[in-house]
Amino acid sequence: AIRDRMILLGHLSDPHLGPLPSARMRELAGKRAIGFVNWHRRRKTIHRGEVLSRIVSDLKAHHPDHIAVTGDILNIALPGEFAPSRVWLDTVGPAHDVTFVPGNHDAYVRKAAREWHSHWGDFMRGDTTGPDQFPFVRRRGDIALIGLSSAITTAPFMATGKIGTPQLHALPDILDRLRDHGLFRVVLIHHPPITKPSHRFKR
Repeated sequence: AIRDRMILLGHLSDPHLGPLPSARMRELAGKRAIGFVNWHRRRKTIHRGEVLSRIVSDLKAHHPDHIAVTGDILNIALPGEFAPSRVWLDTVGPAHDVTFVPGNHDAYVRKAAREWHSHWGDFMRGDTTGPDQFPFVRRRGDIALIGLSSAITTAPFMATGKIGTPQLHALPDILDRLRDHGLFRVVLIHHPPITKPSHRFKR
């Protein structure tokens, strides 16, 4: 419990919203072509929209104080995936009550990050910083949500992530300052911070 009541934080990750939109041949060059085939062969049977809708409905039925969505809202970052992803985030809740951090599928190709600001910026905006500035901090009652981005563009068949030196240098001071303010700190990140050496493709 935090002071006089429990804070309830909901968490979703890897929604991989489908179906994939139609794509031009030039949009399927390189890594996207592999992801496109993989989606139609296997992933579309795993990431089912009706199941996700039931999960979100169940989560919201518990009336969480805040909901965190930690990445991989997209599949292969096609231009046509971004607008529906924003519509879906709005159904999860208003930007004040939902925090989003990106995953590797949201950075599937290098130019994908250019779309983050216009589509998800409201959900990645810190209390004192603009969107797409990591780490960002959102204080909600007695908790502090700290958003990190491990989303980087990788080679085909890789699903790795990286925080990077600037974020790592900024994080200790942020954690210390929030501790000194008596806040319960929740770090939001897509990739696990520690992985086994054998996990070459997902680390």
